[in-house]
Amino acid sequence: MLKWVLMDLITFNPWWRDGRVPADLLGKKRRLLAGLSEYMDLRQALILYGLRRVGKTTTMFQLIDGLLERGEAGPYDVIYFSFDEERGDIREILSAYEREIIGEDLPRDRRTYLFLDEVQKLDNWPDRVKVVYDMYPNVKLCLSGSAAIAISKGVKESLSGRFFETRIEPLDFDEYLEFSGDDIDKEKEKVFELRIRRAMDAFMANGGFIEALELTEAQRNKYFKEGLLERVIYRDLPESFRINTPDLLYRCVRICAGKPGMLLDYRNLGQDLGYDQRTIAAYFSYLEYALLANKLYNYSPNLLTSEKKMKKVYLSSTAFSKALSPGVDRSALIEQLFANILGARFFSRTPQKDEVDIVLAGDGGPVPVEVKIRSDIRKRDAAPLFKFLHRHNAARGYMISDGTETSFSDGDRSVEVIPYWMYWTLMDRLGGLLNR
Repeated sequence: MLKWVLMDLITFNPWWRDGRVPADLLGKKRRLLAGLSEYMDLRQALILYGLRRVGKTTTMFQLIDGLLERGEAGPYDVIYFSFDEERGDIREILSAYEREIIGEDLPRDRRTYLFLDEVQKLDNWPDRVKVVYDMYPNVKLCLSGSAAIAISKGVKESLSGRFFETRIEPLDFDEYLEFSGDDIDKEKEKVFELRIRRAMDAFMANGGFIEALELTEAQRNKYFKEGLLERVIYRDLPESFRINTPDLLYRCVRICAGKPGMLLDYRNLGQDLGYDQRTIAAYFSYLEYALLANKLYNYSPNLLTSEKKMKKVYLSSTAFSKALSPGVDRSALIEQLFANILGARFFSRTPQKDEVDIVLAGDGGPVPVEVKIRSDIRKRDAAPLFKFLHRHNAARGYMISDGTETSFSDGDRSVEVIPYWMYWTLMDRLGGLLNR
């Protein structure tokens, strides 16, 4: 066993030979790197989690290169291992490192950095990580996983107080413009309207996934379907859960792709798909765990009430919807885009079927947001927003439009209408309410 572990270690750690991380592993640095680097001085483990292909491994290599460049670690003080293709035990990795690489026990007079990629694929990983964390106080752990691994069974019990977690997202719109070299002056949105519209169309298609930025439409669809979605559905999730019918998972994803923001009626879905509603509910929970889908709750000041009400769901990226359902309604896609951008957790739907797409739960009370992509917006279109404001004694709501910029009032309550392409204006109004 130690022989193949040693071979993998030598392959995974080229800086042992060259002193630096090879340039082709580094990519372009993202804004989040500086903040993550600050965690490297702390005793607690750092957990990076997020969708496949968002750049978690690249981020790890950038953190490693920063340690080497700043002289905070020598080449042999850094160990990287990926469990994505290989299986092993952390103790075996450390034993091979001690015996064959440094020829001594792990040093106690300096820090050793241990980077473990796709750690959720290691059986009983929280307990195994805890053993290393407790036994080796000079080992700094940095872990990654392509799922919501911080909610995995055993994490809170085994690693409570022993880790910080950060979700690695695809590029946001600002980063996308930066990576694609599109120099738009955010202070002059109306001057750049056409370019912003084109950029947002491209952004919805590539989802901010760096590897997809330069792909053609056909290549992009293949990339998302085969390289990401099918890999998660047919490989990653069945490795983590007892899933008898991965095809059913894929069917659920395809349905969501064609109907962004669909109401989650497990009974009706089960009847349509020929499965028990409990199976459908469980499968949607797996999609949430894999970060492929985001569930929104029907807003109530009482969280228990929200939990009991019907929910709705969006895929976590518009790129998935575009790849699986090319004819998806554009208005629904823009609604999905802003639900994703705003990290929406709530919507509103009354028994009278008055519905608001997104509800942001800020400290100052709920803020309703409706997406209406049509050429003309009138006050009657804001009726569901005003009803929500009256029901919850709230003062202000927002409507995201195609081109209309205006505001409506009803007594001391108001609704501001802002075009979707006025992205920075929207972020200025709503950014402080992001549910992250």
